[in-house]
Amino acid sequence: MGPLVRVAVIGAGTVVLSAVAIGGGLLLAKEDPDVPDPGDVHTAAPTCEVVPAGLVASLVPHAVPESSERGPLAGGENTVCSWSSVGLAEDSQGVLRVDLSVRFTDVTGEEPISGEQRAGEAYDALVPVRGESVDLPSGRGRVWRGQAPGTAELAFTVDNLVVRVAYAGTSDSEPVDFDQARDLVVEFAERLGGSL
Repeated sequence: MGPLVRVAVIGAGTVVLSAVAIGGGLLLAKEDPDVPDPGDVHTAAPTCEVVPAGLVASLVPHAVPESSERGPLAGGENTVCSWSSVGLAEDSQGVLRVDLSVRFTDVTGEEPISGEQRAGEAYDALVPVRGESVDLPSGRGRVWRGQAPGTAELAFTVDNLVVRVAYAGTSDSEPVDFDQARDLVVEFAERLGGSL
């Protein structure tokens, strides 16, 4: 056996043993908050396909998908989707971003913390004090002025899912006013909530 093959076999063996040791330790301790619990309504972060293309097109005309990322999150999973009409429309242009974060029940402590509770905690940590409460069909939500001109952000929860929507728009090369951006993200959240 050559030296490169021997290093590869030893390396692979180390990875397998580490994985078994970590997995076995978690199993024995019953500590794995990154796995959904039977009581969690959302057992995985929704994909970008949950956002209807017609909804994006109606609120951000000419927008096309720009990115779609999905991955693990401490105690859950996360999907980030964005659409942009920058350079595709002459009069008004916009960028829409949707962040879908699912939180799983944490059973590592003496008392389990439900995924819904953890989503509520993440929501509370996310929304700024200056956020304005909005009534959404899916439940509580808050909307606030983004850091850049022409930007509005909104967050809401659905069971153990936290949804964050951000919109930045321009009209005739000038940022749209906050009220217009606000109305757009609120309408988007109202219509999106039904598909979650």
